[in-house]
Amino acid sequence: MLLLSHSLFNIAVRYQSHIQQWMETISEDLHPSHQEDEELVRRASFSVRNGAVRALSYDPYEHLLEAKVQDVSPCIVTLHLVDEQVTCSCPEKRLCRHCLAVLFSLYMQKFSLSEWLQEWRLKKSEQLSLLANERTPESWNAIVQSTFNAVSGDWSWKERYFIDNSIIQMKQKLKKFMPFEREWQPLYDVYTKTMLLRLLFDVSEDMNENMFRATIQTDIEDIQHQLLNLSSKPRLFSADPFYDALVLHVRHIVYELETMADLRFNLFHAYWVILLTEKGRREQEFAYLQENKSLNNDLFRALFCLLLKIPDELKLITDRIHPSDMPEWMHLAKLAKEQEDLPSLTIILHAMRPHIFDYVNSHLSAWNRSVFVSKLYALYKFIEMPDAEREQLFWQFGSFGVRAYSDFLIDQHRYKDWVALHHRFGSTLDYAESCGMKTVLQEAPETVLPLYHVLALTEVRERNRHNYKQAVRIWKKMKSAAKKSGKTEYWNSYVSELQAKYRRLRALQEEIQKGNLPL
Repeated sequence: MLLLSHSLFNIAVRYQSHIQQWMETISEDLHPSHQEDEELVRRASFSVRNGAVRALSYDPYEHLLEAKVQDVSPCIVTLHLVDEQVTCSCPEKRLCRHCLAVLFSLYMQKFSLSEWLQEWRLKKSEQLSLLANERTPESWNAIVQSTFNAVSGDWSWKERYFIDNSIIQMKQKLKKFMPFEREWQPLYDVYTKTMLLRLLFDVSEDMNENMFRATIQTDIEDIQHQLLNLSSKPRLFSADPFYDALVLHVRHIVYELETMADLRFNLFHAYWVILLTEKGRREQEFAYLQENKSLNNDLFRALFCLLLKIPDELKLITDRIHPSDMPEWMHLAKLAKEQEDLPSLTIILHAMRPHIFDYVNSHLSAWNRSVFVSKLYALYKFIEMPDAEREQLFWQFGSFGVRAYSDFLIDQHRYKDWVALHHRFGSTLDYAESCGMKTVLQEAPETVLPLYHVLALTEVRERNRHNYKQAVRIWKKMKSAAKKSGKTEYWNSYVSELQAKYRRLRALQEEIQKGNLPL
């Protein structure tokens, strides 16, 4: 090799026709719809844009150019410019990104590499447009797969914001291939988004699922709305193959994967409750699950027991409830209620009861516990339960079931137990009032006197004027309760004892005087 005495521009001018012919051959050999080819061209152009290519030597007699491509490990590329032969020091056997980067560097000396790349990538759009018009599940699968491949090749080292943005780009590209006919558009929306979900679930199994959870959750919520829209439209006769393919996509996501079990169940629930409503199709899927009991599919079989009205099988499944699955079982309980299937609702709720305490205290974050308990008890109100079992249910709820237990005690006219409950859990005045204190005050005013007393003394112990004012506010409520219960003498004696006990607290005495507490 001779020392480099010619610039890349001069070399490109001398071998212009050879380089053009070489690039035409590459354009024919590589296709943007193939993930490996797309990534090869993308990474080669990235190296050129970042100045990673540097010519080392050129031999005009042998027509050889030697160049260095800076990569993770530097690579040496040798081009025979007349014979269109190239070798690289990297272990890749086929045309590699280093060889392509050197050729791109030569080409851009005389021509526009951007225009070549744009024209090359147009081949994919043309092919995808043809596929979009075929109206087959296979063609729509290819559209989504190709769109996904174009932007997901380097996700393993990208930040979450980059991945989120690239997913948005995919969805925008998929819209470009939406069928022109309005009657096909809802199905296209549902199908392509479900196929994309399948690919995202697959990728999340090999990467950190938290990179995808928020996006997948939002997409499933969108699909639920789209399924409602699709189910309200007249069904196209020629759409049956797409429905069959959707069943297979959902099967893959739900039965064959392990990541994000809660979201997979939500998708499963949405499809079989909203869209796939034919009895024959549901029976066929239930038979498939029965034949594959080796899968962890109790929840999925339970859904079909509800949809197909098979309570005996449902009872057998509920005997194996695990605390971590409580949200999914609550979804099934809601479905039973919506279907007005009280026997199935009763079976599910009775099976859930022994696991509530474990789930609430071990699997839920503190700020979600009260909300979960309130929603769950709203379902228990619809079934018949002996009072003793209902009492046990409230103990399962613990402190997060105080509001529900309060309602139960008021319904049972057990006002003393209501007061004892709020003593037990140290309720504030505002919380006690939100749990029905107004009703207790109306029905049994004398029972709340001890609770008011405790609440007022709690304020007094803070020893500042603000809390003294709060204490007097509570005593005024206590005064009203004493008056309603005909305990005037008791109340006046109580006020006198307060004034005597706290005679050294001048600020409190002043607030008591302002409050005009005696009757």
